[in-house]
Amino acid sequence: MAWNAVHPFECPTRIFYGLGASAELGTRLAELNIARPLLVTDQGLQRAGAVDRVAEHAHAGGLDVCVYDATSENPTTTNLDEICELYRSERCDGLIGLGGGSSMDAAKAASALLENGGSIWDYRGKDLVPQPGPPVICIPTTCGTGAEVTFVVVVTDPAEHFKVVCAARNLAARVALVDPELVVSAPAHVIAATGADALAHATESYVNLGSDPLLDALNIRAITMIGRSLRPAVAEKQTEAIAELSLASTMTGVAFNMNANAIVHAASTPVTAHYGVPHGVANAIFLADGLDILRPACEEKLADIAAALGAEVSGLTSTEAAQQGVEAIRALCQDVGLPATLRDWGLEPAEVDIPKLVEDAMKSRNITTNPRPIGPPELEQLYTTVLGQVTST
Repeated sequence: MAWNAVHPFECPTRIFYGLGASAELGTRLAELNIARPLLVTDQGLQRAGAVDRVAEHAHAGGLDVCVYDATSENPTTTNLDEICELYRSERCDGLIGLGGGSSMDAAKAASALLENGGSIWDYRGKDLVPQPGPPVICIPTTCGTGAEVTFVVVVTDPAEHFKVVCAARNLAARVALVDPELVVSAPAHVIAATGADALAHATESYVNLGSDPLLDALNIRAITMIGRSLRPAVAEKQTEAIAELSLASTMTGVAFNMNANAIVHAASTPVTAHYGVPHGVANAIFLADGLDILRPACEEKLADIAAALGAEVSGLTSTEAAQQGVEAIRALCQDVGLPATLRDWGLEPAEVDIPKLVEDAMKSRNITTNPRPIGPPELEQLYTTVLGQVTST
């Protein structure tokens, strides 16, 4: 760490976590002077009854809730247009993002557009959202994205097959209600994928160039929590394990929000945009092989990760211990039923345009944060590996 530099840290989102935290929705809406919130969610949660359950907490406080339930699996520019139109027509005065990262990002991004106008493309990059929008309360129903506490939104432009990434303090939710009771009913495969996403956030934030002791403390504890909780959360739907995953996701969300991710997110995001691979699944597929490419530049930290995941590293060389970290991650993802390669997920190598994926990955803000230089050759190697092919290098 560079002690001769000033390191910023902030988390403007107020966090309330624990079983039943979502029951405080009415109180938190009142504190923000929101009388008619627009609840942004998706059809799956609507069918599962989660929307009615959460809305009832607002109704108990005498508030009327308008619902938008058409958020896509990866939120789109069309979703944002529809949310903004409904918000204005219903004269809403705040937003609730209920769901995974998609609904929470959609609520945060729509808030920015409602205040600042224009297109999400106008705010692509860092610190380009000039004014905060209407207040947002985020309520996650998965245990992986950390979107409830990040300054970041990711929105897909279907016309361009491109994920627009915006990072700005004025995108932060005002309040996060982290309630594991809303995650318990999620399908096991969703818990597996979102838990792997949280693991990717924690490990990439831990090894990247922006790490520091404060962020490291959050990340390594989150890795430990994910390592002991993900398997029982998926296999047995243990409430305590799911609660621990939920908090770990929020913890690493606070951390990676400050220093971004690395090669895994840079490479996986275009695959989601072009081929529809779910974000958490894509990160699980890329995670071990991506970190292996970084391994020569972060052996000590990968050894820490190995120990946090329960691997025995005493007596090993730094190189051996780092390799144990990579393999412990690979084993964890496979133990919870996540595919090892894109071919296992259903993509055939001949269908994939690797040069286009490399081109899009090189535009990611997560390229410059890697602990070793990453360019087209490294990305091509990674794509070839995760497609289930044998690299020529």
